Amino acid sequence: MYDTMMKSFADQMAPFTKVAEINKKTAEKLIALQSAYLTEMFNAGLAQVKALTAAEPQAAVEMQIAFYKEMESKLTTTAEQELAALTVAREELTSVFEESMANIAEVDFAAMMPTTEAKPKTTARKAAAPKAAAKAAE
Repeated sequence: MYDTMMKSFADQMAPFTKVAEINKKTAEKLIALQSAYLTEMFNAGLAQVKALTAAEPQAAVEMQIAFYKEMESKLTTTAEQELAALTVAREELTSVFEESMANIAEVDFAAMMPTTEAKPKTTARKAAAPKAAAKAAE
């Protein structure tokens, strides 16, 4: 009975484990995307500053416009990748939730509860110890 109850409990906790894994995987992907974007943005910014110091004013303006357009494009791409990762995570979480709800409908909770069997009650009492009987007589 205990083994059955523990197995049932482990089965019922499986969706939480799946959800934790999905969240972990999604967080790792989002962190990797953000880290790569920030590194690229920092390196591109340094390269832009170096290029701007050697450029003439009119060329510097054009370089700056091109730089911002490129950064916007990279930010958009990163945001789309993050959105895709979040969409995949949402779909996986929805699937786990739906599966969990389907499984919970099939669980027989009555089978997990301990049963009470009618045990015959003993009404015969043991004889009192001699000292206790003597004390009671006094």
